[in-house]
Amino acid sequence: MKIPLFILLACIINMPKSTAKNHDEVKHYNKQSYERQLTKLLTSLNEVTGVPGFSVAVVHKGKLVASVATGFSDIKSKLPAKPNTTFRLASVSKVIGATMLAELVINDQLNPDVSIRQYYPELNKKYHSITVRQLLSHTSGMPHYQIKDYDIYDAHFDTAVEAAKTLKDRDLLSRPGTEYLYSTHGYTLAGALYEKITKQPLTVSVENFITRWSGKETPAIENINDLHERSSRLYELSKMGGSEIVFGEKSYSVFGAGLYASASDLAFFGGEVLKKAKTQKPYQQLLFTPTTTQDGNPVTSRNFDVGFGWRIAKDLHGRKVYHHAGATPGARSMLAIYPEYDLSITFLSNSSWISSIDKFVFALAGLYIDSVKPETLTSTEYHINNNGKSLQGTASCQENECLLTDSTTDYSRWLNTFNVNKAAIKQWPVFFYSTEQGQRLLMVNKVGITEFDGKGNHFEVNTGKDQTYSIQLINQKLD
Repeated sequence: MKIPLFILLACIINMPKSTAKNHDEVKHYNKQSYERQLTKLLTSLNEVTGVPGFSVAVVHKGKLVASVATGFSDIKSKLPAKPNTTFRLASVSKVIGATMLAELVINDQLNPDVSIRQYYPELNKKYHSITVRQLLSHTSGMPHYQIKDYDIYDAHFDTAVEAAKTLKDRDLLSRPGTEYLYSTHGYTLAGALYEKITKQPLTVSVENFITRWSGKETPAIENINDLHERSSRLYELSKMGGSEIVFGEKSYSVFGAGLYASASDLAFFGGEVLKKAKTQKPYQQLLFTPTTTQDGNPVTSRNFDVGFGWRIAKDLHGRKVYHHAGATPGARSMLAIYPEYDLSITFLSNSSWISSIDKFVFALAGLYIDSVKPETLTSTEYHINNNGKSLQGTASCQENECLLTDSTTDYSRWLNTFNVNKAAIKQWPVFFYSTEQGQRLLMVNKVGITEFDGKGNHFEVNTGKDQTYSIQLINQKLD
């Protein structure tokens, strides 16, 4: 059979900017205005990327302040994606599993720093020196997907202990505790440990946990033989648009990739994690303290540290954020929570696509946190500069959206190398806003939504390798 390919995701690197506004002073969008802007941005993103369906939800201080969906959950039947549509979570499942294990630690049922042999003595001896903290921080030495995994997508496993057989006694890639090696199989083992400790299958434990924490219907374990009635279909991007693909098994790693949810239910879960971390300090310390290797160095990967399963980072404006993203055939997902703002945001989609998902989800959250206001334009002249190349033109606009023509700069040509199912983009949708700190521009593109901050109608972003892409608006006509 064909082995599914798990996509390595491209990141657009942006330098953090300082945040002038204190989180206690933030004035937020009203729900209708915020949802309108999210809908416009996501609809444009559907068109540019070819991804059939998106869903976004935002919970602030325990209340749902936005819940929107765009595109289709089922192209063939022309069923639109709705706010209650459920999507695969892919690796976002990992932070649900990690938080479940954290609850065992807080309740003195699990020591995260002792050998897992204490809880699972029948494991192969090569795994005995691993700890739960190492499994969740990807420092156990367990490998990620390998050629020998060709058969795990067809078999159904009723329990995580049974699914642990898929580990096939594979060798460790490094000595436990010495280096970061991302591994879904580590979470397969973590799920089996949870069952060993609680003496309950995850099919029971996950539902009970979500009921205790958020009281919502999802996240829940996906059963491809009994799909949720509101489940989105799965798609891959092709020249013909979104091509439907079959549901492969995810029961081989419930904690690693096996859950599904609606965007709003997942956002409420994120809100509950923030609540627990605020009211019970042991959760804050356990989940969001960077893990260290045996030599005392923080466990890091690219632009985040790794805690107890959760990623610890800062957004484009230097705000602290805990998050995790996921990609699997038929899904691209993210959950991000802002502890200083008591805000949780989720983004779900029904196709795997190369995207700088963290950057654009942070940008969507920033619309709310920074109380941005759309600036309505009827037309504008613009100058674009990138890596020694410059161009100019005139854009017609509707409300705060304009189309800027650029098919020649290095940045636009680079963006068009991704998700090539769609024709090369020549006209880029850009959305204009004002904030108390200045101006903001969001550009919709093949890998997501890029945020530019600006002043005096001049916007600039760092595109990497000491290069910038700048847009100057000239003689714009306001409505």
